[in-house]
Amino acid sequence: MPSRRTHTKSRHGCSQCKAAHVKCDLAQPTCGKCTRAGKSCQFPYANYGRPQNTQSTPSTQNSPGNSSLLSGVPFSGGRDVALGSQSPSEADVVPWDDLELLHHYLTNTFTTLASRDHLRQMWQIEIPKLGLKHKFLMHSLLSVTALHIASSHPPNQASYIDRAMRHHNITLRQYRYTLSNMTQQNSASLLACSTLIVIFALTLAVLRPQKETSGPIEEIIGIFSLLRGVPFLLGEMWCWVQESEVAPLFIGRELDDMVGLPDDVAKAITLLEERNQLSSTEVSERETYTRAIQGLEKCFKLPNSKDQDNGMVLRWPISVGQEYIALLEARQQMALVILAHYAVALNEINDMWWANGWGNKLIQEVNHLVIGNWRSLIVWPLDKIVAGRYG
Repeated sequence: MPSRRTHTKSRHGCSQCKAAHVKCDLAQPTCGKCTRAGKSCQFPYANYGRPQNTQSTPSTQNSPGNSSLLSGVPFSGGRDVALGSQSPSEADVVPWDDLELLHHYLTNTFTTLASRDHLRQMWQIEIPKLGLKHKFLMHSLLSVTALHIASSHPPNQASYIDRAMRHHNITLRQYRYTLSNMTQQNSASLLACSTLIVIFALTLAVLRPQKETSGPIEEIIGIFSLLRGVPFLLGEMWCWVQESEVAPLFIGRELDDMVGLPDDVAKAITLLEERNQLSSTEVSERETYTRAIQGLEKCFKLPNSKDQDNGMVLRWPISVGQEYIALLEARQQMALVILAHYAVALNEINDMWWANGWGNKLIQEVNHLVIGNWRSLIVWPLDKIVAGRYG
């Protein structure tokens, strides 16, 4: 009986080899058989992975909207991007450099975001799990990690800053979109992301070349503006976030009535309150400053309470209202001296990589802007930060 020739069908070959029932060598863009036959070669699965034989130009690599997790998605020029606008093939590709960032976060960066064990466990386990559900949080996590690596001043520091910027720009577009479509399912991710955004902004302002940065006050105003939706989130979804994966953020956050302010801090707060009552002519303006000063008092009390965390200094920029931001944008003297006192709170956690240098940056600019009898109110912040006098 004559032997029958068998053909091996390639499951992953090009369309031409499949039709001919022959094995394809999978060479791309044209396999060997099609090359020898002079035929065009098509791979039906090519669109499901990373495009073959394509190289990013330097301009593409440095584009602020181009992320390695969203390769091929054009930058929107600052406009919000709907979460469903990218195809799965573009959004789900994870190259090696982003896996490096994720590994560094899971082994190193998470330990720097909190000092209490239960909070560290939340940042190590729960936050990455949430990031798998909500990509804006994963991008935020990766952006902060890239800056954490950059803060150690490696030889390729600039490349880590570029990668951080790409992830951060995608974070902001998706964060803003999601903030306007809050649900119980995304509320925890929004809250975690808001904290990472503050850390990112604080760090970037220090790491970027000085010629590219705006002033520290302008930078801090940008942080406040980004977070202005968070109080609404907490107000509307308080029960949800308290029962979510980020519940550890609310443990031990209550003020201990037995904890008092150090004498010098109490005196500085009293001077602010007195000047506010004397100088603010508009009732609404006086109330705005009162809330900001009360927030400062809590900001100074919390680190001295039992089992508190250094990250609590981030509570103040989240809590200040849009009215205070507007007064700070106008460089009103009362708004500036209050900010000088917040600089002291930042300076007291100067050993944290994401807060390093910020207290000094803010007080130096405020010192150039405060005039007349207002200068008496920044004597204490200057002594605490610049002269290093405590108590």
